[in-house]
Amino acid sequence: MTQTIEHDTLVKLSQERPLVFRAQAATVLARVPRRFRRDARVLNHSKRTMHDMLTAWRDECLPRLETITSAHNATMLQQALREDLLAETSSQQQLIAMMIPVRLEEERLAFAGSQFTSRREKKPYRRTLAFAQQPIDVCRQQVEDFMRYELYRAVLGEVGVTVVDKQARGLVRCWQRLRAGRQVKKLRREVTRRLAAIEREMVAIEQERGGLAARLFGLNIDYVTVLAARQEYEKALGRLSKKAAESPAKRLALYEKKTEAIREEYLDTVPGVANLSEAQRAVKEIDSVLLAIFDLDATARNELMSAFKRYRMLTRERDVLRAKLEV
Repeated sequence: MTQTIEHDTLVKLSQERPLVFRAQAATVLARVPRRFRRDARVLNHSKRTMHDMLTAWRDECLPRLETITSAHNATMLQQALREDLLAETSSQQQLIAMMIPVRLEEERLAFAGSQFTSRREKKPYRRTLAFAQQPIDVCRQQVEDFMRYELYRAVLGEVGVTVVDKQARGLVRCWQRLRAGRQVKKLRREVTRRLAAIEREMVAIEQERGGLAARLFGLNIDYVTVLAARQEYEKALGRLSKKAAESPAKRLALYEKKTEAIREEYLDTVPGVANLSEAQRAVKEIDSVLLAIFDLDATARNELMSAFKRYRMLTRERDVLRAKLEV
């Protein structure tokens, strides 16, 4: 399950931030040397692959090795040495230190033997034993590096991305460099071209109705909520007498009442409002947008809705495309 999640995460990364993914993949590939890859090819032609062997070492052999190496702190072992072997306290740690390498070697031999038993599997057996006889920290790091190596290689093949593998042979690296260069150049060209088109369309929207759609988006106000407030305003206005409905003061007071919640919510999200003058400037900014929307007729409001949605979509697409060029 965890590997599936990692795989899906890498596929998503390759799509959303391809240059970052490429850099990560090149780093991961470089951590697995040629010698280890040759050993993997040897094991992959036997009954157990390198992946199988490393998984078995991590899940079965490693816990036993760690238990043995922690024997210095085993009180029961110290007690047995004292009671059964009559060992003095001063010599117990020395005896344990002599026993640990013997037991580690026995475990390593047992592990290699459990993976390959046939006489025809001498080469895989020797490679497995050579791996297991390394220091535990070295083995643990090699397991992690190879698992990530396999995962990144699988994703690279799946998404059709080529990176330069520093551990590959010279001619292979030359081919990879050419292919990767073409892929990156094509990506940059397509993204740059689309970003320019988006920028032109956004500028055109910003020039319509004094840039009302862009200002509305910039204030992060829900347009549907504004339309609902205007509808409530129109209903309340219709309940007033003709004289009151024609009074600018009454209409303004009604507007302020119906938009109070919107303005309060907006002010709570504006950063850096430390005093009344800054709060007043923020209120004027949102009022200029709200009043402009309230003064629109039904057709203009519908057109503004379309422009607002289009501007929001273009902004999101622009951000996605810019992320693709991040390194």
